[in-house]
Amino acid sequence: ERKEFLQQLGVLDESDVEQTRIIIPNYLLNPMNCAGPWGYHATCSINECEFLMSDLEGALGSPEAPPSLIARKVAALPSATVKAPRTLPSALVRKLEEVAEHHKGRVPIHGRLFFQWMHFA
Repeated sequence: ERKEFLQQLGVLDESDVEQTRIIIPNYLLNPMNCAGPWGYHATCSINECEFLMSDLEGALGSPEAPPSLIARKVAALPSATVKAPRTLPSALVRKLEEVAEHHKGRVPIHGRLFFQWMHFA
């Protein structure tokens, strides 16, 4: 997104002139992600992935972690479609280990590869 557009949405934290940041909740819950509005209301869908990521971030306490720890924490996360605790398929755990091999043994949980992995987990 263009900086001007993000400013208009009110999702930029520009308090540090050297490092502009996006305010994630404001970005996710902005009207751009809603259907409508129809006069008096808009329909905004809640993305369950955000709840899962929030729980995982809290459990890990770090933006990166070893794949074994991530696999253990994800296996313990319940969702609307998956009961926990569960056993993750070994092929899925191996994919997480492959991501870690490219990042000095740790998996960055805010990266594209991890998000793709979480989709399958």
